[in-house]
Amino acid sequence: MKRFQLLLFLLIAIHSLNSFSQIDFNHAILSGKEISKEDSDDNLSPTIIQTFVIGLSLPQSTKYYFNYGEGVDLKNRLSFDAFYTINYPLLKKLTLGLVVGFQHQSQGSITGMKLGAVLRYYFKNYKSANFYFKATRSLALSKNVQNKVGYGNARAGLEFPVNTIGNLNIVFSVYWDNDSYSLSKPLLDNEIPDEITFHGGYGIGIGIQF
Repeated sequence: MKRFQLLLFLLIAIHSLNSFSQIDFNHAILSGKEISKEDSDDNLSPTIIQTFVIGLSLPQSTKYYFNYGEGVDLKNRLSFDAFYTINYPLLKKLTLGLVVGFQHQSQGSITGMKLGAVLRYYFKNYKSANFYFKATRSLALSKNVQNKVGYGNARAGLEFPVNTIGNLNIVFSVYWDNDSYSLSKPLLDNEIPDEITFHGGYGIGIGIQF
């Protein structure tokens, strides 16, 4: 029964990604509870939880600002990312973690290193589904990006196990993503660049928890 629920959720998630529908956090919470229904409430002693997940997303809109306020909409292109988190319990079922990774935006060929924090709520135990919110700052890896305070990535999503290999949990993630950068070089011609924002991307990821 649980495998059927997971398959059904994956199909809904992929459909939502393709149609770029508005994310509904209430549905994400309800889905997490449903996935975790058969999990036990044990294994909640304080422990370090690590994850490594790779993902891809597509923004709903890409806005490029230049010439002191002028802006245009650019074509939406795929984003690729990889994130490592190390999480430690604050309260029962709630963890706070450190995030490090990178994100590459195909539009503009922009790559940034990410450093920040993640807050997770586990529905049953530390190996069950969890709802998370992540905020990171962007550090330039591309020559056309400059480091400025206030630019980075915000992400909210649902992560849940789909299989176990030895001591590793294989996890799947469905998320909403927002990403922004301060630019140092023009993207179109000889304009004076300001910033680029990738709004409301919907993504999927797969990785391991250990």
